[in-house]
Order: sequence, then structure tokens, then C-alpha cells
Amino acid sequence: MSVLTDFGLERLRTLAEQQQQAAAPARQADEPPPDPRMLRTRAIKALWFGATMVAGFIWWELILSRIIGQARVAQGRMERFVKLARDFRNLAVELGGVWIKLGQFLSSRVDLLPPQVIAELSGLQDAVPPAPASAMLPVIERELGRPIEDIFEDFDPEPVAAASFGQAYLATLRTPSPNGQAMAKRVVVKVQRPHMQAIVNTDLRSLKTIAGWLKLYKPIRRRANVDALIREFSEVVMQELDYEQEARNAQEFDRNFARDAGVRVPKVYTELTTRRVIVLKNVEDIKILDFEGLESAGVSRHEVAAKLFDTYLRQVFEHGFFHADPHPGNLFVQPLDRATARAWKVPIGEGRPFRLTYVDFGMMGRIPPAFMHELREFIIAVSLKDARRWTAAAQRMGFFLPEADLSRVEQAVGALFDRFWGTAVNDISNVEFGEMYAFATQFRDLLSDLPFQIPQNVLYLGRAANILAGMLTALDPTFNPWKAIQPFANGLAGQTTVRTLQDVLNEGARLIRQTMQLPNQSEAFFSHALNGQLEVRAQLSPKSTEDLRRIEASVSRLTWAVAFAALLVCGTLLTINAMSGLGAVCFVLAAIAFVRLLLL
Repeated sequence: MSVLTDFGLERLRTLAEQQQQAAAPARQADEPPPDPRMLRTRAIKALWFGATMVAGFIWWELILSRIIGQARVAQGRMERFVKLARDFRNLAVELGGVWIKLGQFLSSRVDLLPPQVIAELSGLQDAVPPAPASAMLPVIERELGRPIEDIFEDFDPEPVAAASFGQAYLATLRTPSPNGQAMAKRVVVKVQRPHMQAIVNTDLRSLKTIAGWLKLYKPIRRRANVDALIREFSEVVMQELDYEQEARNAQEFDRNFARDAGVRVPKVYTELTTRRVIVLKNVEDIKILDFEGLESAGVSRHEVAAKLFDTYLRQVFEHGFFHADPHPGNLFVQPLDRATARAWKVPIGEGRPFRLTYVDFGMMGRIPPAFMHELREFIIAVSLKDARRWTAAAQRMGFFLPEADLSRVEQAVGALFDRFWGTAVNDISNVEFGEMYAFATQFRDLLSDLPFQIPQNVLYLGRAANILAGMLTALDPTFNPWKAIQPFANGLAGQTTVRTLQDVLNEGARLIRQTMQLPNQSEAFFSHALNGQLEVRAQLSPKSTEDLRRIEASVSRLTWAVAFAALLVCGTLLTINAMSGLGAVCFVLAAIAFVRLLLL
């Protein structure tokens, strides 16, 4: 563990001071400045945790694994991961800010982290202690420029929710009616914690520093563009600090669903919204996972799941603008009577009609047009059980490393389609171990090579998909996404088959050009063949190339191991025979050979 002592607390303190100096928070002129010692202390704690994590990984996975073997290191790997997650959770609860947000993000990635780690991090979803009213209420008054009693008829100083960046309060807004009389409206006042901009700037710089250390490890660097992922995370975090942007997000989301009366977005009082305060109409509906409330209201859980799934398909594949934080606290169900539903043109199914309400538009994701085209290809391939089309779309999206054996991936995807296509979500999660083991055995080459990487633009999309899958399963364990996706995918497939006149002309011109070049190319081919100048070039497959690299590495390790053993024996014999000088030289060379062996 000498890496930690070599790095030193002094170096961490220097890094923290540099980050604190670069963090210039945008704040009101009358807001007291943040305590520089507080910013420096939180940076030191975060960097020390990152240095400890990296040093532990180096010690166990790069050094000890070569000394005692991978099998023995793997025996305690899960316990180490769980302890690391527990330590991170404690750090996040202590520091708050970005670290709570990062922990909440990681706790939703069931596709990346094992269940034991998820369980340790899941407590961060509600582990944010509220700040006192004496610290929060002055922020509201400074931002809105008036005393609270001048704006609200009543204001409850106890927060109804406390998040990593802000808190929410219930209040009654006094607004003039058209006849000049006062009219009270129940609202939610969301206010940002003091000095949050400076805290986030400091935390993000610490996170980027730790990410820079992780990039030094080649497997991480190969499978993820760490800089791009950190940049995407940082952009969304910074957007969450701008409540004016959140108001614009809510308005855009509302416009996207303007023709769907079954989706509701609470009104935003833009005249009472600043970068650090936002006032919205209070939503007093049923929480989406309040099963007793839904059943007592007569709302069908199956219809709620179908509506939620349909709205997300449209957000992702039509709008390219999606709610990236669909946890149960941000989704509500508003029951309607049948007369109101008919008047508002809300669909009426078997259960009681309802509207699906979205709140909290601080964390939103956007999908670039080119990426959206590939996502559409992706979902069409799923609906058609077309493994080749799925693999091609995934490759264009950047999910595979350049050396990936795509034909093998296609076979694995086809096997998964054959087994799970048409299966309910709950049945997929309850697959027997024997079946999973059989699949792993059949495609062990893929699982050992892991030719996958994390592309850009999927960080928050993957998070939203994971949370959504959990809610759909909870709402309706028999919910069948394959059946629900079929009509939507058919519509997308119909759109993609429509080709413009320009596409047809371009394709025709390409074919004509190739036809005109064919005689000259044929003449050149036969001329070279008759003159004995025809060359045949062969290229090894990615799998064969990887096998050769492994053989080379094995031979190199064997060579250096023999050199190390020989030099060690020679040094010992020379020392025993009173030739300590030459013995010392052999020992030094043996040490060099051992270090080289570890680095292979």
C-alpha cells in the first residue's frame, strides 16, 4: 500500500486547494461566501477515498493476483466490493452534494453492479438529512427579493422532501384573481441549498481527478470513454443546479405531450422561478407505487404500467428528450371520473380512467438525431427477433470494441431471442441458475473476452431504463414488454421503409458507376493473374489475433520467470561462496526481472 504514503496528504491538500480556487460560484451579491476550509476539507476527503480505492485495486488485482493467483484473489473480491460500497456510502452521507447524486446513480445500475453492492448503495436514495429552515428560508427571500410572508399566505418550514441539491416545502400562494380578490393556491417551493454551486464545482473536480487515475488502467480505458462519461454526468448535474432550466424542461416536456391528455405536467410559476428557487403547483395525486391507493381508487395497475411504458417509448424514440430520473417519487397517478375523462379525451379502459403525472424535470436526457436513428433500428430488430440487425445497430452505437467477433455476438443474441422473446419481465428475472450456466458455457469465449464498451449518450438512458424496468415489474409482474412494444415498433418500421427520391437516385447512380467500372477491373484482374502478379492477402480473425497475443504474453511471462529464478539462484550461490559483489548484482537483476514479470 505504499502508493498511498508516496502520494501523501500534502499532495491531496494541494489538489484540493487548486480545485477550490478554480470553483468560482455564481451567487447573489448579498450571499455570504462559502468557507474555503469547508471546500478544501471535502476535496481532501474525496481525493483520499479515491486514492485508497485505486491503491487497493492495484494491490489486489495487479500485484497480489500475480503472486498468489487470480483464484485466491477472486475469493474475497465480493467482500472487498461490498466494503468499498459501504465506505463510499458513508462518505456520500457525510459530504452530500455530487457524491450523493453519484451514489444514487450507481445504485440504479443493476446492469453494471452486483446485487450486494446495489444493496449497500440503495440507502442513499433517502439518506439526505434536511438543512435547517434558518439556512434555507433566507435563500428564498434573497432570490425572490421579498419576504416570504409577502408572497405566501402560509409557508410550512418543515420540508416535505430533502434531496442532495435542494429541499421542497409546501406553501399557499396568494395570487390575485380577475375580479381583484385574493385567491390561494397550494404550491411546492423547491429551493437550492446554500453554496451548492461552489460545492458541486469542487466535487466535480475531485471526481475528474479520480477518473484520471482510473484511466491509467488499460481495460477501463478500452471499454469506456471515461472523459465523455464524466462530461455527460457533469452536464446533467450542472443543469440540475439551474431551476430556470428545469422550468424550461417542464414546459418542453409539456409541449411534447400536448396532444396526449393522459399525461400531466404541473404548472410552473415562472414569475417566481430563479436559478435557485422554483415554485410549482402542488400535486396531490396517488404515488405510482402506492398499490393500496391505486386499488382503492379503482385504477388498473396493468393500465398504469402500459401507459408508463408507452410514454417512455415516445420520449426516447419520437421526442429525443426524456425524463432521466423516473423514480417512484417523481411519478403520480391522477384518477378521473368517466365524465371528466370523456371531456378531456382521456382514454377509458377496463379500470378507472387516470392521468399520469410527471414531476421534477431537473434531470433530463437528450438523444442526438443520429443516435436516435440507431435506437430505432435497435427496437425494430428486437420486435422482429432479428439478431443480425440488432448487432449491426449496437455496433454503430459503439457498444462493441473494434476487435469484437460480431458473428459470435450475433449467435448469442439470437439464442437470447429464442429463449426470452415474448417472456414477461418477472419471468426473465427468475431464470434458473442451470439455464444461465448453460448459456455461459455455450458462449464462454464472449464472456471471457468481454468485447463490450460503454458508449456515449447512454449513461442516463441506461439508468432510466433500469429504474423503469423495476417499476414495471412492481406494477404488473405479468407485464409483457414484447407485446407492448410490437405496435410501436411496427410504426417505426413503416417510417424507415419510406425512402426519398434523392435516396433512390443516389443508389441508382452508385450502381451505374460500379457497372461501368466492372470491365476495366476484370481486365486488370486477369492480366495480373496471367503474368503471375496476382497477390493474395489474408488477415487473421480478431479471435485468432487475440489468441496469438495471449500466447506471446505467456511466452514472455515464462521467459522472465526463468530469468528471475536463474538470477536468484546464481545470486544465492555467489553470496554463499563469498562473492557478495557479483551476488548483489544478480539479486538486482533478479528484482528487475520480477518487476518486469509483474508488469506483463
